[in-house]
Amino acid sequence: MSLQQFFDDARRPTTTDATPVRVFPFVAPTPRLPEAKGWNHPLGVLLVTMSLMVTIATIPGVPPALVAASLGLSLTLTVLGILSYCTWPDSRAKALIEGTWVAGQSGYRVHRHGNRLYWFAADGTVKDATVVRGEHGWDLVLTDRSASDRFSF
Repeated sequence: MSLQQFFDDARRPTTTDATPVRVFPFVAPTPRLPEAKGWNHPLGVLLVTMSLMVTIATIPGVPPALVAASLGLSLTLTVLGILSYCTWPDSRAKALIEGTWVAGQSGYRVHRHGNRLYWFAADGTVKDATVVRGEHGWDLVLTDRSASDRFSF
């Protein structure tokens, strides 16, 4: 079971602002942890959970088991935040590689330059391509926006 569904925003913006020419759905899976954003940054999670743990520990009459449980929850949430923070960039990098391969198998010439993707149209012009988070994983989107002014070979 994936926890991603509980953290996804239904109004998720895509990073494509041009008309899609071709969309390759699910070229690579996304991590099961929620995407690393501001609310789940590991340092923020650590500070919030540790301050809650200290607050619980200072309340008179609180059983030691509750303090230990809050410490365990604090550490667990921080470790999950660190894992999320580390796995999402790797996942996107793998999706770029897989997207290049999938598009190549479908007859498109896609070139990866660092973290950017470009594809060559039939007339030889260089167009933008991007990997966006889709419904079930990363989707490769080939757009009609020219990229020749931002990319040199």
